[in-house]
Amino acid sequence: MKGKILVATASDEKALPYGEALKAVGVEDFRYVMPDSVTPEEARRLASQATGLVLCGGVDVAPELYGETPVNDTVEVMAERDAMEWALVEGAREAKVPVWGICRGIQVLNVFLGGSLWQDLPSQRPGDVVHSISEPKNHLAHTVQVLEPGMPLGEVLARETPRVNSRHHQAIKRLADGLVPVAESPDGLIEAVVLDRPDWWVRAVQWHPENLVALAQHRALWEDFVRAAAKV
Repeated sequence: MKGKILVATASDEKALPYGEALKAVGVEDFRYVMPDSVTPEEARRLASQATGLVLCGGVDVAPELYGETPVNDTVEVMAERDAMEWALVEGAREAKVPVWGICRGIQVLNVFLGGSLWQDLPSQRPGDVVHSISEPKNHLAHTVQVLEPGMPLGEVLARETPRVNSRHHQAIKRLADGLVPVAESPDGLIEAVVLDRPDWWVRAVQWHPENLVALAQHRALWEDFVRAAAKV
């Protein structure tokens, strides 16, 4: 028998908005998973027995995982979280458990599947779009352009011009094989992806829809994930 939806994060405080988003779409029974509470082996097992996996926002993915070294001192990593989340995604892949990636989550999935990241947008890829507005959490920073309105994730986003919050300094650079870019920001950064595999539900966005569940378009993204988890 399958277990609960897992929410992968670094601390209880950081996890709360994701739990509140799940509750807002009717999910009361879920489990937070943090690096200090499980070993990678336990994380892999938990994911293989889960109904769904949420990869939350947080610190940067270690550049060494995609063959680079840090470009400057803005890169903040947490090796034990990388190890835990790699194991979680491995377990989810083995058991075909749905994965919903948010902010850091889209970056984790891209690197796990073989892609790379812009380590620091202001220094490596400066542009006119402000991608890091910390407060308020629900501030709609910019629009995104839907590239694939026929894809499931794209269909939800194409219902109206999406406006998203934004608080990140890293983003997808080289897209991993198998991931399809579904939406991008006005300056061309990838903002949403789906995995092109019929047997494994994987979707991810660069913004923070956990803070936007009051808006029907963003709430629908959570509802989509919950429906996928219910089928496991």
